[in-house]
Amino acid sequence: MTSYYILIADDDPDILEGLTHAVEKEFENKLNVLSCKNGSIAADILKCNTIDILITDIKMPVMNGIELLGFVKQHHITCKSVVLSSYDDFNLVRDVLRLGAADYLLKPVDFPVLYQLLYRLLAQVMSEHGSCAGRNYPINMQQLLESYLQNPLHKTAHMLAFEEKYSLTRDSACIVGCIKLDAVYSGKLFQLQEGLREDLYHCLNQFHIQYRNIITGEMASCFVFMLFPDTDIPRCLDCLHSYGENLADQGYKFKFSKQYLTFCQCSDGFKDCLTWFESGYYDLPYNHAYESYTAEDISAYIHQATNSLGVYDMKNTLHSLRLFFAVSNHLKPPVRETKKTLNNFIYGLIRQNPKYIEPVSGLKFSEHDLFSQIENAPSLSILEKELYCSLNHLVETVLRSLPNKEGCIIEKAKSYIEKNYNECISLEDVAAHVYMNKSYFSSFFKSKVGLTYRDYLRNYRIKKSIGLIAGSNMKIYEIAQAVGYNDSAHFIRAFKEVTGKSPGDYKVSP
Repeated sequence: MTSYYILIADDDPDILEGLTHAVEKEFENKLNVLSCKNGSIAADILKCNTIDILITDIKMPVMNGIELLGFVKQHHITCKSVVLSSYDDFNLVRDVLRLGAADYLLKPVDFPVLYQLLYRLLAQVMSEHGSCAGRNYPINMQQLLESYLQNPLHKTAHMLAFEEKYSLTRDSACIVGCIKLDAVYSGKLFQLQEGLREDLYHCLNQFHIQYRNIITGEMASCFVFMLFPDTDIPRCLDCLHSYGENLADQGYKFKFSKQYLTFCQCSDGFKDCLTWFESGYYDLPYNHAYESYTAEDISAYIHQATNSLGVYDMKNTLHSLRLFFAVSNHLKPPVRETKKTLNNFIYGLIRQNPKYIEPVSGLKFSEHDLFSQIENAPSLSILEKELYCSLNHLVETVLRSLPNKEGCIIEKAKSYIEKNYNECISLEDVAAHVYMNKSYFSSFFKSKVGLTYRDYLRNYRIKKSIGLIAGSNMKIYEIAQAVGYNDSAHFIRAFKEVTGKSPGDYKVSP
């Protein structure tokens, strides 16, 4: 099997040795590992060698990680970059991503997360260099695929060289296929793409199909191929029908050209495939109540959700997100636009509250990987369910990590009571809001506040009612309802317990 090259740069000899050993063991026969102790040495290696993946520390002598990424960008070195750092600083995250890094991982290194990331990057490298022709294959397959399917009219040197080599014209026959990749784990995603590629070649060989070339790669969460049959196109279509049956047996969603396209029609064929996939995405029940809503409402609801989640207010977060999903389901914007909005929602949350940076990063390649759910969920209903669950998990994780965790929980509970005192809220509602068992929260609240939850709620309601009695001409039953009591007699008893007076006496008191 062809080997690829990874360079690891870190000034800590123990970390450097540990990373080198771990990557060598996990990627035996797949990656050749080079290592160095600072960015300056790494820059020299990158200038003189073909490096496919770079792992670099941020803080290093002579040349740090940021400067090394700048060097890579300045010299147009086409390697995938991963940054390791002990600092969960959003500004650093932003800077390294702007410089083209694929990801930013925190130390100490979570090796399963690192392995999954490297599998994904290795899959991209292999796709870019072609699956069969080997390491020195002169045509970048992923780049070609993107060029032909996204901007076919702008002919690059690579496109012209490819067409000349395989004698392709605008009228040459081509078949486009898309297979949806819904895998959560990137390691699995790497294996899926390799398996799909191998199965395609195997099927073509079984049917003795002659073809000029195949371009494969990943686009729009799909494994995509462009097949250029040489002769006997009907037989080639029969072959792909057999390939599709095998995919269906494995549970894949896929879409192939029903008949061959001309080379110049490939971009339209790809768009038709994506349209077919998207047709079933917005699957929430229709609700005519949202007929007057616009795209501005979508933006407003996601902004409200960001603000609420930034202060750990899950009730209002979920309320805003439900409205976001309902309006999106009604308006049906392009799926990529909905995904972009939700990705920006997560990035906006990190900017607003940096305490989310490390937990969000830690969820990668897990069942609560937010970005993977947004990208790979096959429908809006599934995404909505997955996202609610993962956001709950995220907030629990952040709250557990806060230094004044107990104080934060009490303040969060009090805030919930004070915002909702005029509604019928129960102990269970408040406990759920702070992610606690009802019985435990009851004793915890009393130990920290000195009052039971019921007494605190009663006292707060009476406090608010005093303001209404003194400052308005409302009747007693109206005041009772305004502070959360449906029964005036119950309100009067509670008022006397707290103040020692009846509401009427208080109204005339100086």
